[in-house]
Amino acid sequence: MSDQLQAAARVAAIINEAERAMDDAMSRASLLVAELPQLQIQAGVNGAWAQPAVASVCSALTDMTTARGSLIEAHRSLSAVQRKLGITVAEIPGNSKEVPSKPTAAIENIVQLRA
Repeated sequence: MSDQLQAAARVAAIINEAERAMDDAMSRASLLVAELPQLQIQAGVNGAWAQPAVASVCSALTDMTTARGSLIEAHRSLSAVQRKLGITVAEIPGNSKEVPSKPTAAIENIVQLRA
């Protein structure tokens, strides 16, 4: 395997894992936001008890959403470099992404999206 292909495989594994970790963190934080008011109700205390924690977790979710977008943009940039190097997704060992054999959307749909 060429050095470029090995590097591409390593980078792909790292960026994909970072994206999965971000998605997992966002999912867990979302569960926490949902659970805190329920715990407040179970404890029999007023809404002011959970509000600071709910607000903090929501703020963290906003930050995570921005970070997730940045990771996705980094992935796009890395994909552009990969294409410039002439490395296809199918060549990267351990790649779990399915390589489409034909366009995933009809031309008519693409034209409609641009309109």
